[in-house]
Amino acid sequence: MEAEFRKRIQDVFDRLEKAFSDVDPDVAECEQSMGSLTITLADRSRCILSSQPSVQQLWLALAARGTAYHFNFDPSREVWLDDKSQAIELFAFLTSYFQESTGMRVPL
Repeated sequence: MEAEFRKRIQDVFDRLEKAFSDVDPDVAECEQSMGSLTITLADRSRCILSSQPSVQQLWLALAARGTAYHFNFDPSREVWLDDKSQAIELFAFLTSYFQESTGMRVPL
């Protein structure tokens, strides 16, 4: 079960890293390191995703906004949903956040 969780997390990180590979590093940079992925935007704000194997969650911190989200994987729909309302899907949220923050649509 943990191996499956880690694979799902790695898939998320790889998908995000690939999406940012063609983005000008002056606009946004993406870096994976030891169970986390950090996207640093031009204004130096950071979006940090981290794996939480003990609770089988993916955590997202937006320090500039002072907000954090915890996502659970929904296997029936193959999506990551926030653990509070189930109304926030990870990739839809990130697409909107990056467009709002950078003015560009990053294809996730």
